[in-house]
Amino acid sequence: MDEHLRQAYSEVKAITKKYGTSYYVATRFLPLAQRQATYSLYGFFRIPDEYVDNPDPNWDTTQAKQALDDWQEKWYQAYHTRLSDDPVLLVTAQTFHQYDIPLRYGDEFLEAMKQDLWKERYQTYTELQEYMYGSASVVGLMMSYVIGFEKGALPYAEKLGEAMQMTNFLRDIKEDYHDRNRIYLPQEDLDQFGITEAHIQDEVCDEQFVALMKFEIEKTRKLYQEAEPGIDMLTKEGRFGVRMASRLYEAILDKIEQAEYNVFQSRVYTKKREKLKILGKELVTWL
Repeated sequence: MDEHLRQAYSEVKAITKKYGTSYYVATRFLPLAQRQATYSLYGFFRIPDEYVDNPDPNWDTTQAKQALDDWQEKWYQAYHTRLSDDPVLLVTAQTFHQYDIPLRYGDEFLEAMKQDLWKERYQTYTELQEYMYGSASVVGLMMSYVIGFEKGALPYAEKLGEAMQMTNFLRDIKEDYHDRNRIYLPQEDLDQFGITEAHIQDEVCDEQFVALMKFEIEKTRKLYQEAEPGIDMLTKEGRFGVRMASRLYEAILDKIEQAEYNVFQSRVYTKKREKLKILGKELVTWL
């Protein structure tokens, strides 16, 4: 590996370590080549996500979309030439070709990021699922190609991506609303429990909101359960890392419960010792 490529992999590793702590811990249990590929994909996901969620304060929606369009055009060039002056795109192109990842997955992800620029509310869960396919399920699909999988595994990978995305939505209700004017929970669910937008705006954690959160957490835990059989359909070398990612993300739901469902008070997260506890438990099961 030449020095230019080595530096690019170091950069995507640093991005993963900085922004995706649970993701980073889980990748440590993958073989080196798969670990580097995972860092590459995380960088590919993170940069567009930053354009959308934390854009330049001087940008308007048109400028943010232009940044995404420019990124996508540079991505196409990197993919077709395997060359780029952008370290993230350079190693992502290497990863896509090395593991035969379908190019459309990248397009579907980027289209979901663009959707965040104009769509701020979802009426039904089915409508939200369509968004989550591009924003999260394709992540699971790409990772399946990196790790290797048996026939029939991909629907489970989609389900795990959906579970992780729903976990993020539940944890980030406050930030998504106040910082980005987005509500990802479906309006049909809010209506079912008598939750108005004022609940979120005023950060009201009353009995109605707690009931909503219990409902959403139960639904999300079911997604993790439904995704579980797919982990054993991955190659042996990659199973433990994916199982760890699943467990670490699902543990965020535990933290929400421990906070008595008040996601407005502070952003919940798993501490290092809690991650190590989960790791120890899974190692015992694995061995």
